[in-house]
Amino acid sequence: MRPVPRGAGHAISFMHRYPVITRKLRAGRHSLYLELWPNDGASVILFYPGSLLSPYQYRPLLSAIRAAGLAVAALHLTGHGRNSHLNLFTFSELLEDGLYAERWLTDAGYGPIAVCGHSQGGILALAHAASSQTIAASFPISGVLPQTPEAIELTHFMSLAAHRNAFIHGISILAGLFPWLPIPVQGYLSIHKIFAGAKHPHTNHHRARMTYPLIFLKSLFCAEIQPQLHCSLCFFSALDDALFTPQITLKTFHRLQAPSRRLVWLPCGGHLAVMSPDLCHYTARTISMTCAGQGLPVRYTKNSTTLGDRHHGV
Repeated sequence: MRPVPRGAGHAISFMHRYPVITRKLRAGRHSLYLELWPNDGASVILFYPGSLLSPYQYRPLLSAIRAAGLAVAALHLTGHGRNSHLNLFTFSELLEDGLYAERWLTDAGYGPIAVCGHSQGGILALAHAASSQTIAASFPISGVLPQTPEAIELTHFMSLAAHRNAFIHGISILAGLFPWLPIPVQGYLSIHKIFAGAKHPHTNHHRARMTYPLIFLKSLFCAEIQPQLHCSLCFFSALDDALFTPQITLKTFHRLQAPSRRLVWLPCGGHLAVMSPDLCHYTARTISMTCAGQGLPVRYTKNSTTLGDRHHGV
């Protein structure tokens, strides 16, 4: 990944010993920012944040990926992070943000590019790998195919999992009448399950969303992701994740088809395992080793570190 020059549209900051360069790729209603953690000559990990969040909440993981010899390009998606939180958007528009960013990175001379994401970002990472013919690898950290019963099983509406068509019909009617209706995360997911098993997650609320418009949730539940991926798959999940449970993860993993695939169980930490600074290093090193095993370039620098794994026996 070549260095990004200073100039108009760039904001440069230094966090966790690495330079972070923010680039505005697109303006208007669908504005898009890309947060670059350069590492000249290394593969690039294009990162989708989880529900309501942005790269600000994933500093430990992004830093660990950079420390593991990779470059990072983290997405401030439409309606999230640095962008205006007032606009309506859909799941397909968030996916298009990532596909647009991949094209921008490629045209600018960056690459090879792999995709990663956590939770809702893991779903987007799967959608990206099913849509892009040029992505090198996919690393979802918790994910599900929205068109399957498992996507409803992990919500408060689990009793309707066997009646998906009726559920989709109902939410579509409501979203047509009240597209702006703000729905907090606790309106459809269990906060207890999200935080269960968390090992001192390091996060913050800076520029995080508080709610989603109903039209977005409708688009998420109505989305269909092809299970045939165009690249290798390395799927992460925590053994004690109470939200994306091992049962949901196994069903999802077995539905997916890829040139090669691997399921990696994180030993603890629950749904927020990759927000634990220690577990971040294990995840990042596994991503790095997988990239290297595929022949994708990895470049360690003098600031690189691999500390933190031994605390969890991994």
